[in-house]
This record gives sequence, structure tokens and C-alpha cells, in this order.
Amino acid sequence: MDVALNPETGRLPVQVVEHLHRLVGGDARVEKMVLDYIAFRWGAKNLFYVPPKAAGEIIRRPADFLTAAKNYSEPELKF
Repeated sequence: MDVALNPETGRLPVQVVEHLHRLVGGDARVEKMVLDYIAFRWGAKNLFYVPPKAAGEIIRRPADFLTAAKNYSEPELKF
């Protein structure tokens, strides 16, 4: 999926962020892992600021992204 920044805001479009949230959202623990991981990986404070190319890859392979986020947050528990 090709994702582009909204030229007016410089962030991902709301529809893309909602789609990402449906794919990788969950309980509070998982959401914290996701937010910690995107802050570490891209310096993004929330899903609006994930780079477009990364957002496209997350949409394409959400399970891989969640595995990476969980491995970052809880390296002692391999998923």
C-alpha cells in the first residue's frame, strides 16, 4: 500500500492512522509496546508520525510489526 503524508499537516492521513490502529491496536499493554517501539525506531510520538514507507509495511505485514514491537519491549519473551 502506498502511503503519503498529508501535505497540509505533514502527518499521515487520519484514515491511514485509523487503519494502522485497527491492525496493531489492542489492550493497553500492546498499545504501549507499539508506542514505545515507534518512538525508539522512528522518533514518532504516535501513529500520525510514522514514516509513510514504514506505515505501508506495517499495513502489509502487521504481525511482523507486532512481533518486532513485542521483542523490543519484552526481549526476554520471544514471540
